[in-house]
Amino acid sequence: MNPSTDSGATEFLANLSIGSVVTFALVLTILRIILLRFGGKVVPVTDSPDTNSFFRGLAEILESLIIAGILVFLIIRPFFVQAFFIPSESMEVTLLGHDEGTNPYTGETHTDTVHDHIFVNKMIYRITEPKFRDIIVFRAPIEADMEDKNKGIPQKENVLIKRLMGLPGDTIEVRDGKLYRNNQVLSEPYIKEPISEIQPSNAIFGVGQPLKLKPGQLFVMGDNRNDSNDSRFWGTLERSRVIGKASCIFWPPKRIRILH
Repeated sequence: MNPSTDSGATEFLANLSIGSVVTFALVLTILRIILLRFGGKVVPVTDSPDTNSFFRGLAEILESLIIAGILVFLIIRPFFVQAFFIPSESMEVTLLGHDEGTNPYTGETHTDTVHDHIFVNKMIYRITEPKFRDIIVFRAPIEADMEDKNKGIPQKENVLIKRLMGLPGDTIEVRDGKLYRNNQVLSEPYIKEPISEIQPSNAIFGVGQPLKLKPGQLFVMGDNRNDSNDSRFWGTLERSRVIGKASCIFWPPKRIRILH
């Protein structure tokens, strides 16, 4: 079975660049100034007080949007918390990311559409190191972009989410349908199904032979082990690429929960 072509975990708003945010704030500021002029003394006295109040009210709304945007996109998002959504099935059943119908990559059929939205703690790994079995969000290396590779177009770095199964110094091996960490078989109640005993031919890292992780190297895997594009296929993940820890699901409402 081929790994799923994970296309990333971010939404449009999560991907907005600082330049885009600053430009948007500048446009709103200009509009606010214009509205204040219409709501001030430069408006002819023939205009009604209600008209002036309307423009001033709009200006106040824009001011609130500017302040909120700066706080969220230039302070909170870069350093503290960011929202992401789950686009694929690679972390099921822990995190859902499927559409109604049959997935052409996995062959699995779903009766509903569910894409979990999560909050990611970006501060925690500034003060501590990632821990074994943490669910982490990271900037994947170019080699992990299987979708563009299959299309024959230049590969790019995507933002992915996986479970951390190997830390620096660990020895990882997938063998006989089981995952070994430091020669110990792991009990994994969170995975969707047991690992296939026959791994795809392009699963070459830590498969069939031990892989010793060097300093700064991590090994990540999806909870949907048989349909996850993870370290087995593109290698170890550098610690510097980690964005943060998935802390909770906040949408849809029936899926709200803390992640472990």
